[in-house]
Amino acid sequence: MFAPTIRLAALALLVPAIALAAVVLARPAPAEAHPLGNFTVNRYSRLELYSKAVRIRYVLDMAEIPAFQEMGGIDANGNGETDPSENEAYLFRRAAALMDNLHLTLNGSTAALQLLSSDITYPEGQAGLRTLRISLLLHSTTAASNVALAYRDDNYSDRIGWKEIVVRPAPGVTVSNSTAASDDLSAELTAYPSDLLSSPLDVTSAGVSYLPAEGANAPAIESAGGALTAGPAEAPRRAGNGFTSLIDTDQLTFPVIVLSLLLALGFGAIHALEPGHGKTFVAAYFVGVKGTVRQALALGLIVATTHTIGVLVIGFVTLFGSQYILPERLYPYLSLASGLMVLALGMRLIASRASGWRGWRRFASVFRRDSTHDHDHIHTHGHHHSHDPAPGAPPWKSLLVLGLADGLTPSPSALIVLLAAVSLDRIGLGLLLIVAFSIGLATVLMLVSLALLYTRRVLQWLGEGGAASGANAYAGWISGAAVLRVAPLGGAFVLVAVGVLLTARALTAPGLAVF
Repeated sequence: MFAPTIRLAALALLVPAIALAAVVLARPAPAEAHPLGNFTVNRYSRLELYSKAVRIRYVLDMAEIPAFQEMGGIDANGNGETDPSENEAYLFRRAAALMDNLHLTLNGSTAALQLLSSDITYPEGQAGLRTLRISLLLHSTTAASNVALAYRDDNYSDRIGWKEIVVRPAPGVTVSNSTAASDDLSAELTAYPSDLLSSPLDVTSAGVSYLPAEGANAPAIESAGGALTAGPAEAPRRAGNGFTSLIDTDQLTFPVIVLSLLLALGFGAIHALEPGHGKTFVAAYFVGVKGTVRQALALGLIVATTHTIGVLVIGFVTLFGSQYILPERLYPYLSLASGLMVLALGMRLIASRASGWRGWRRFASVFRRDSTHDHDHIHTHGHHHSHDPAPGAPPWKSLLVLGLADGLTPSPSALIVLLAAVSLDRIGLGLLLIVAFSIGLATVLMLVSLALLYTRRVLQWLGEGGAASGANAYAGWISGAAVLRVAPLGGAFVLVAVGVLLTARALTAPGLAVF
């Protein structure tokens, strides 16, 4: 009688496994993404100390999303391309603005900065979008025999990203004290250390005391093809993402579009399987809950809808509202809201499942290796269901909160696809890809819910079978009935723990950083 349920559960797990395998085999060559994330604005300063001068090599590296926002100020004629005259006009304005926010003092006096050279490039990023890289070479003179230097970079102080200052004395110049490092960890923002990507450098000021030496003169500026250069302009080493590459496919035939949507569905499923997504709290919620297949399907629909709407909202902010609120600033607050919802849901479940001392006694009874009482009680009442401690089916309001908590923080890759769709004038395809991605993500969470519902039925069947066959004295420790008894309250505690973790991460995230 129970065989059809087992076959359904096996099929539910087999189908997505085959789909994911197909995606892995069919996925296109990975596109490139900025290694520090699509929202970052990264800054680098190298203070070069000479006998009569200080030079600053300054590099600004914008990832895809801030570069996309910046393009409106570069592409003056709005044709989607940047010509040399537009680059020159923009670089003239931007270099002046950057220099205004660089503060250099020598022996307590403000030092004037002279621009020796500047350069702008557009390294390729995800989904056909470009990143932006500006390099400046600045110069200031000094005639003192002992120099106390103070430097501060106030550019883009409200944006997240890598911030590095390096001190490089010329041969013969003696540095007696420095608050900045001499090692160039990012090679002028071209090779970010992989072990620091999750906690990038945040150095925006430096103090240096040094003794100049005669003959340590600043080198002449080299000319390349008549244009002065300020240093390397290579793109950073990048990580891959197959989903974003679907939007800039060369040939948009019907079969290609269908294949792209299927791949987007698979990439959404892969995203849901990655660490840190909502599987944990979805599983914690459905453990021991008498949910239904319809509620599991509804949860998937809520997650897909919420994730799609979240992408559109942040995309709208990126396109039209960034002068009021930066899009990357929304993510910590959305994550905080998600964590608080999970925490509140877990606390509510603990309150409803514990039912005072009776619930705690029921929870603790699992750890007593004596099933005689349970066995006798089952036979007294004639069936096992009188001991089923689980609450009824979860209320729809709780399912809505659960779905909102998981779909509230959209994937940055989906946002990249949306912006690329706007840039490439493929808005319809972009929306379809985002919807397919959201459905793939929600499908995995729905399957997790279904798998737990069927697992509950398996455990209930095993518990009933064990009781009917006359289990031994230790059967209560390992029986399905025991697992069902501990699961509801245990799942609620796991949900609270996940909510606390998500909330703590949001409160310490860049852009919120309460602690």
